[in-house]
Amino acid sequence: MAKKRSTRARHDRWADWAVIGVFALALLLGWGVMAYAEGQRETYTDEQAGLTVRYPQGWFVKSDEQMAFQVQNSASGPFRTTYQVRVWPIDATAPLTPTLASVLNDGSLSRAQEGTAYRLFDITEGQEAGGRPTMESSYVYVVEGNNVFVQHMPAVVEALDVALARGDKAYVFSLLASEAVFEAAKPAFRRFVESAKFK
Repeated sequence: MAKKRSTRARHDRWADWAVIGVFALALLLGWGVMAYAEGQRETYTDEQAGLTVRYPQGWFVKSDEQMAFQVQNSASGPFRTTYQVRVWPIDATAPLTPTLASVLNDGSLSRAQEGTAYRLFDITEGQEAGGRPTMESSYVYVVEGNNVFVQHMPAVVEALDVALARGDKAYVFSLLASEAVFEAAKPAFRRFVESAKFK
């Protein structure tokens, strides 16, 4: 009887290890597919704005007269994760930090009109890889659908703006995403900002 029990226990251990091995392999494959998908990028250039960016493949570019660039992920749920770039004229001789803070404040006034319950969380100083100063603001607002034929729950949108200067222009890069996916979307957005090239 003892022999049967030990044989069964050994088989159970092998089955446990097999399940763990399959699970680990599935995680590695999933990570590889995600890394491959994130590595696939498309390029967009706006000569007038002097801007070239690389954005995730499969996202679609949406035109808007007020922006140099806008792209959305149609697979991100009812509220589409969005990257935007706006360009603001600035005085190239003025100190950068207060200038960029002023640009973000002006941008927040226009953003407050896009939804309800707008709340600015923070405006902080940052730095580009090259050492140039940046400013960032984070905020939240609620978007209600404006299509009367389609009913959607209002979406709580978290957002991050990154402002940086090149010559007499300030570029404001924005990430807009539903609160459920915002934190997960930030690393790819940071790579999007870093991909920008200016003329």
